[in-house]
Amino acid sequence: MAAVGAGTLTAAGILASCGGTSSAGGTPAQITDQLGWLKITQFSGFLAADAQGYYQKANINATVQPGGPNIIASQVVGAGRALVGDDDNTTTLQAIDKGTPVVIYGAIFQKSPYAVMSLPGAPIRTLQDFAGKTVAMTEATKPQLFPLLQKAGVNPNTVKVVPAGPDPSQLASHQVQGYFGYATAQGVTLLQQGLPVIFTYLTDLGLPTYANVLITRQDVIDKQTDLLTRFLRCVAKGYWWSNQNPDQMGQLMANKYGTGLKADTESAVAKAQAALIDSPKGPLWVDTDRMSQIIANGVAAGTISKSLPTNQVVTTKILEAAYKGWSVTDPIS
Repeated sequence: MAAVGAGTLTAAGILASCGGTSSAGGTPAQITDQLGWLKITQFSGFLAADAQGYYQKANINATVQPGGPNIIASQVVGAGRALVGDDDNTTTLQAIDKGTPVVIYGAIFQKSPYAVMSLPGAPIRTLQDFAGKTVAMTEATKPQLFPLLQKAGVNPNTVKVVPAGPDPSQLASHQVQGYFGYATAQGVTLLQQGLPVIFTYLTDLGLPTYANVLITRQDVIDKQTDLLTRFLRCVAKGYWWSNQNPDQMGQLMANKYGTGLKADTESAVAKAQAALIDSPKGPLWVDTDRMSQIIANGVAAGTISKSLPTNQVVTTKILEAAYKGWSVTDPIS
């Protein structure tokens, strides 16, 4: 996975400072950010921005709230209990579909870490490679994968599907030839066991994805544009720093932010996720055309009930303001 962390310099971006003329002086602005899960390395940008003093320089007092199994960030943000947050892309679209007043204004993962993992003895690199294999996956994966198989001329009945457990021992013990999970979680576990894992992401199979989209409400976008812009700059700079300094990020997660985390594992996660977070435009970017495709696929798979107008689901207004005048090819200062 060393190669996964390479190439993060393409996003060297960015962000000479988090502030700007409107960020200096006065009482720090308060922001509550609701994470989609616990304080783990996938949220390194929010935490690195704190550790490196980026929020302070932008005159922001940011409270980063951990999530958990009983906390749905889109509900928290939609109800006004947090100004911003992040949530699973599908969960967010389902919430919008049901009338929750949230809007996507960025994305942590440009390519979802969700992947089918295999070993060199029975590799799965293409849709055709699924035929005749036993593959562990969740029920939610089937309506995403099976249409792709059919489109590629592969009969889904030729794939033996078994439930995916929470750890990847099914693949390590060769009970299955494919295991669907997160490259940044189960994948790191397998790599730390010394296994030569092959990762094939849903995006590689033809399904456009984002993961952990950033959300807020439309009234916040309309009325607090400057504050959101400053906050997004700081988080983007935090992700850039984390991508460039995975070992230091692992230490921060283990010693300051996380609970029961190991520095070497978190460093490995930071390295594994860097290429999934980076983009030619810099961290956190979201593309409206790709989101339109994701919405259409969600309707086709039945995960959302109807087509949603893209301009009501996602905005690039804050991203464009945050990156205005900055180059993503210049080194960070």
